[in-house]
Amino acid sequence: MILSVIRRYPSTKLICVGYSMGGNIVTKYLGEYQSKKSINIIGGVSICQGYDIIRGTKWLLQWQNFRRIYLYAMTEAMKAIILKHRNKLMSENAKLMYNICEKDVISAATLPELDEAYTRKVYNYKSLPEMYHRSSSINYLKGITDPMIFINTCDDPLIHESLLPPIREFASTHDKVAYIEVTHGGHLGFYEGGIFYPNTTTWLDNTLIELIESFSALHSKDKASIC
Repeated sequence: MILSVIRRYPSTKLICVGYSMGGNIVTKYLGEYQSKKSINIIGGVSICQGYDIIRGTKWLLQWQNFRRIYLYAMTEAMKAIILKHRNKLMSENAKLMYNICEKDVISAATLPELDEAYTRKVYNYKSLPEMYHRSSSINYLKGITDPMIFINTCDDPLIHESLLPPIREFASTHDKVAYIEVTHGGHLGFYEGGIFYPNTTTWLDNTLIELIESFSALHSKDKASIC
């Protein structure tokens, strides 16, 4: 996707923004592929991710704060995508090549069960812990060289508070990284205002615009100082 945008707009500057698991993907990308990363990317923003998939999944499997219900909903959504493209993702050739049992995919009730039945096999990981470890952004933080901002909330029903100390510590020791932790916001909610109904524009909407403007200004300043 990034390459497609750059091909169409070669001089454009990009800021990668990821929500929830998308935040994990953006962080991993910026920390893992520095040598291959396009110079068009000038920064990144991660919102409401858990950083450590192995530990985060253990919390999602609990019923507290209805986490297990969220997990079920996410699992069903992922299964729906796979089944929608069943002709390609679970063709007879694919099932034979990756040793996929369609019944196991359909009956999966949690993301770990779905990942074990499908994702791990397709991406050729020996075990689920190996896949989760190598996919966790916490293992790629030290490779980040671009300005990056991480945002989490204290009342996130999906991201347990115990998952946040590593990013707090990392941000406190790296000049180009900032960590924002707000008391309220839930998981990607950030609603504010209104007695009966919240404002249509959330705190996150306004904050992201300000952050992106700051990234752009910082990049222009750095570019001017080099010239």
